[in-house]
Amino acid sequence: MRRIIVGFDGSAFATDALRWAVVEARRHGADLVALTVLDDQPMPLQASTRQPPLDPRPDVLTGLRDAVQAAADGFPVVFRYTVGSAAAQLIAASRGADLLVVGSRGHGRLTNALLGSVSRACLLHAPGPVAVIRPGATGATDGRVVVGVDGSEPSRQAVRVAATEARLRRAALDTVHAVHWDRIGTELITPTDEQLTEWGTHLVHRQLADLHQDLADAGVAARPVIVPGHPGDVLVDHSRTADLLVLGSRGHNPLASLLLGSTSDYCAHHATCPVMVVRSEGKTPEETAAVGVAAEGTAAEGTAAEGTAAEGTAAEETAPDRTAAERPASAAW
Repeated sequence: MRRIIVGFDGSAFATDALRWAVVEARRHGADLVALTVLDDQPMPLQASTRQPPLDPRPDVLTGLRDAVQAAADGFPVVFRYTVGSAAAQLIAASRGADLLVVGSRGHGRLTNALLGSVSRACLLHAPGPVAVIRPGATGATDGRVVVGVDGSEPSRQAVRVAATEARLRRAALDTVHAVHWDRIGTELITPTDEQLTEWGTHLVHRQLADLHQDLADAGVAARPVIVPGHPGDVLVDHSRTADLLVLGSRGHNPLASLLLGSTSDYCAHHATCPVMVVRSEGKTPEETAAVGVAAEGTAAEGTAAEGTAAEGTAAEETAPDRTAAERPASAAW
């Protein structure tokens, strides 16, 4: 991992996300960019005078820049800003990064949508891994990385990423598979919990065997954990004592044919630890192309889009050189 983007709007949620991103960048030796997205909608008229208010952005940017430096605690962070849709701009910026970090929510003063909807849009459309940081999700844990597995290719990639994260944290790695059978009333035979657990155990061991070399390269031993229950509930429960929960962006459910998207969305909103959602290597969501085109068009029109700021603008502030200083339906994993 060489470059991390973190969305920053000055809220407590975004500050937690920035602090987590700083620690993650330190672990990986990665560059870190804090990206602020200013609302491109005109400011409303003041009720008392009916006159347009003074543009607050210079003061706002100064405050945000200071807040980034304070939260970075000496780590070199590049501060950049752009104008437009928060979701579109973050997604576009993430195309050149190895990880996009967002808070679970934010405030709408600088962006045209709550970060809750922005974080969800990033989970759905960002082409690479996305980490969602909930308030208080960076506290003390038991030194454990949890990864959801279901035998799909996205979950295989999730295991690879989780193994690297566990190695960097010197943490244990738990591969969690939740088994549950939805009874629809027409089954001739209903499997018992013991049978479901047996099938789940076989699936997890087979997936870990396929990933033996990846785990060996990371120097991490994975512990299979097979638990009866709804995937979202099981994973959220395991997140309570975890450093990190890693999920594939889309998975499949051999028993209920449910896409992992709803489970990752549920965990991003309810897990008590940071949640990282990764995609299959070399795969991007179908929607990314359309969103990316729209985002690029918006960035091109602005004077402060990342990497295109005109000389002399305040689009970029660089810290000192580093060398110097709602519950888803039941499913099985």
